[in-house]
Amino acid sequence: MSALGGETAQPEQPYSMDERRYAAFFHELDAWTEYWDVYHPETHGRFYFGDGSNEPGLLTRLLPRDGPPGVFKAWTRAALGVAPPSDFSEAARAPEVASAVAEIDALLGRIFSAHFGDAADPAVRADYLEAIFRFATNTLPPATERDAKIPADDPRKPTAGRHRLEGDLMWFAWALVLEAAALTCAGDGQQARRNLMLAGVATGCPADYAWRGHRRTRSEYAPDDATAEILRERGMRWAAAPDDCAREIDALYRIREWGPDS
Repeated sequence: MSALGGETAQPEQPYSMDERRYAAFFHELDAWTEYWDVYHPETHGRFYFGDGSNEPGLLTRLLPRDGPPGVFKAWTRAALGVAPPSDFSEAARAPEVASAVAEIDALLGRIFSAHFGDAADPAVRADYLEAIFRFATNTLPPATERDAKIPADDPRKPTAGRHRLEGDLMWFAWALVLEAAALTCAGDGQQARRNLMLAGVATGCPADYAWRGHRRTRSEYAPDDATAEILRERGMRWAAAPDDCAREIDALYRIREWGPDS
C-alpha cells in the first residue's frame, strides 16, 4: 500500500540473502500499488488510487487524496482521543470500506506469506521486524531494476531507486487498514499476521522518524544501536499484545501531530 518508494539508487554492495528477500517483499508491495502501471497494468490501479479513468482504486475509499474519507477521519480522531473508537469501528464496517479493506488485506497476506511464512512463528516475527527496521532506516539494497524502468520525466523517478516509505503518514495508513481488517475479517486465521504487521508500524514509524528526522517521535528514540535493540524487543512484545500495540500507534500519531509532551 504505498508511497513505498525511494531516493536515488546507491552503488551496489554485498547484501545478504535476507536483505535481498526483504527488498523483494517491499518491491512486490510497490509493484501492486504505486508502480502498478509498470508491473501489474491489468489491475488498472485497483490497489492504489485507480487509473484516473474507469477504476477509482481501493485506496480512494480509505486514504486522503482529494480529501480525507470518513474512515480516515474517524481513525485519526480516535487516535487523537477526540472521538470514541466506536466511530472508527462503525466507519470501518461500512460496506464499501469493509470490501476495500478485505481486498487489500488479502493481498498483504499473500505477499507476507510468500516472503516470510507463518506469523505465529517467533522466528518469523523477528525476521519481519528486522525487515521493517531496514526499510524504515533506508538500509535495504537499492531498487536498481525498478529505477531503470522509470523514465527520467516520471515524477516517481527521484524515489524509484530505493525501498523506503516516503510519505510519513503512510505508517498510519497501514495501521488503519490492519485495524479495520481486524474488525471486519475476524476469524479468517490472519490475525497473527495483522498483529505482527501492526507491531511493524509501531517500530518502523519511530525508526523512520528518528533516523531520518522525518517527524517527531518519542524523545527516548535516537538513531543508534540502543534504540534499534529497544525497538526490536518492543516489537516482539507488541506482536503478541495487539491492544498495547494499538495504544502505542495512537500515541505515536499524537506525538506526530502534537509533540512528545501530548
